[in-house]
Amino acid sequence: MGAVTLSVIGAGHRGADAYGDYCLRFPDRASVVAVAEPDPVRRRQFARQHGIAAENQFTSWEELLARPRLSDGLVIATPDRLRAGPVVTGVRQGYALLVEKPFAPTEEQLDAMASAITETGAFVGVAHVLRYTKFYGAVKRLIDDGAIGRLVHIDQTEDIGYWHFAHSYVRGNWARAEDSTPMLLAKSCHDLDLLTWLIDEPAVSVSSSGSLTHFTADHAPDGAPERCTDGCPAAGTCPFYAPRLYIERLRSHDTWPVTAITSDTSPQGRLSALKTGPYGRCVYRSDNTQVDHQVVTISFGSGVLATLRVGAFTASNTRTIRVLGSHGEISGRLDTGEIEVRTFLPAPGQGVHEWSRWDRDAEGRSGLPDDATWRILAGPATDPDRDESLGHRESDGHAGGDDGLMHEFVEQLRRRQAGETAKLPTHLRDAERSHRIAFAAERSRHSGQTVELTT
Repeated sequence: MGAVTLSVIGAGHRGADAYGDYCLRFPDRASVVAVAEPDPVRRRQFARQHGIAAENQFTSWEELLARPRLSDGLVIATPDRLRAGPVVTGVRQGYALLVEKPFAPTEEQLDAMASAITETGAFVGVAHVLRYTKFYGAVKRLIDDGAIGRLVHIDQTEDIGYWHFAHSYVRGNWARAEDSTPMLLAKSCHDLDLLTWLIDEPAVSVSSSGSLTHFTADHAPDGAPERCTDGCPAAGTCPFYAPRLYIERLRSHDTWPVTAITSDTSPQGRLSALKTGPYGRCVYRSDNTQVDHQVVTISFGSGVLATLRVGAFTASNTRTIRVLGSHGEISGRLDTGEIEVRTFLPAPGQGVHEWSRWDRDAEGRSGLPDDATWRILAGPATDPDRDESLGHRESDGHAGGDDGLMHEFVEQLRRRQAGETAKLPTHLRDAERSHRIAFAAERSRHSGQTVELTT
């Protein structure tokens, strides 16, 4: 069977650099035949890379979807607030959809989109890419195989990184929750999806707290101007000073986030963009409204608890997890791919032992005679040549999850076309579970009350 055909709505960072790039690297699996993108520079560049005919280049999703169906699948990577229209129209036109996260920015839009998908029986996947990493796949298998006995608690953390948060949630596209989505949904619906996937049962209640505490005018250095490029007296002591971040420390010219600030990624081009664009603004004098740190506690029917901490004030940009069970614990770090399993007995269960290669690490033992520490590597190790303070990011391809998701989506489309049973990469039901937890967490954060969920 030949490559499946895709149309892409939104040729920005995700549409072009993740999903579109996959098609360029694996042309035998998928090809892009149409694009809708309002930015003429991005549209022309994307069309040139993929060899898209002029008649299949559109300035809006309305224009693309006004045509008879152009491809097997439709990738929707628009800004958050513009997802509902192309999703509802696309499923009614018979497209199979892959929708970037967050799937819906509000509960009202989620209800409308879910209704249209259920009504049409459409094939729709949601881009919860972290399920497709080797790292979280290994954690899932360990839990399911009973490596640590009965599951009791999962603690997930997302360290956004001080520079990443300033870029996206103070200066960038998600700076104002009113214009995009709450930070928890925009950044951490991945983490909420992971928790519901790993625990695999409905949540019953949610509580959350968090606020915007630092990126406000009250914390601006004395004499700080509106823009970093206007002669800030705190340039040497402010970690968010834009010229240092975007010109001196982010050395790569052709990757995000440099490509987000300007198409001219030379030092001169970057400086010019910082003088006029949003990414040169003082982080203490922006119009941002997103919380800069938040904690969520989720209760599940069986008594399992999950906690999620997400925040701006970290040097690292990665995720970590700790899973507590009745007979042991699992801990791991996504950017290094390292997972440690500590059992309360001398050795893990037989099923786990057969599943993978386990190396006994005597130095890692706690010193107690009746426990055991085992370490595995489930993903790429840290590259020592990269700048750990800024340049190393697990979000580079989401630790392999971007390719894993695209491969699965394309493969299921091929099976569907062949008349075989196709399994969605991440079903609408999965997106609904994680998104409704996020909406409940925001209600809890504002009210100070625990929010009960209906199952």
